[in-house]
Amino acid sequence: MHTRWSDGSGTIAEMADAAKERSYSYIAITDHSKGLKIAGGIDEPTLKKQGVEIAKINTLSSNLGRLTVLRSIEMNLDPRGQGDMSPKSLSTLDLVLGAFHSSLRRLEDQTERYLAALRNPNIQILAHPRGRIYNYRVGLKADWPRVFAEAARLDKALEIDCYPDRQDLNVALLRIARTHRTRISLGTDAHHPWQLEFIELGLAAALLARIAPERIINFMPLADVKRWVKKVRDRGARER
Repeated sequence: MHTRWSDGSGTIAEMADAAKERSYSYIAITDHSKGLKIAGGIDEPTLKKQGVEIAKINTLSSNLGRLTVLRSIEMNLDPRGQGDMSPKSLSTLDLVLGAFHSSLRRLEDQTERYLAALRNPNIQILAHPRGRIYNYRVGLKADWPRVFAEAARLDKALEIDCYPDRQDLNVALLRIARTHRTRISLGTDAHHPWQLEFIELGLAAALLARIAPERIINFMPLADVKRWVKKVRDRGARER
């Protein structure tokens, strides 16, 4: 396996070292965006500074032929699927995740919200799709076959959030994703280096659902990930 997306309260260097210990080839740092100030969300200038720090780490690491740190973000999406960061700042990143963090207790069908998010040209992965948290929030409802089909059409990925309280997507939804050959991304939602071990829960879910390895973003070599991101971005630019 090549990588993990990491949402880090540990320093970037600490996350990178933990990923090296797990023999990863690359890892993405996906802090929250500015709309989530309560969760330490970062704005465009801070994102740029973070990029400079990542570049320094990669320069040192490349000399040793080791792990690459990808510039990324978990961008906050509103119910209309719109993000809170400038497209220009996002275009400089290696990868962009989008996620809902508000209006997560609505009982009515939210299919249109998901379709709008997937059609946002600035994101490649929809993170913790349902917004589920065990024993706290049941998560949103949608016509999931339609959602997975649209993700497959756009060649975008949906995330398995491997954090124990989330495990979102679950096995039942992953089986639907499999029938549509939707791309899947494994994300630990790790806020500390030791939490990278949560990847095992996501891997277990993917195995139980029999997701093909070639449909899992994390199993792709770095060069293939970059080609995939470029392809998705180019398509989004054409369809605007």
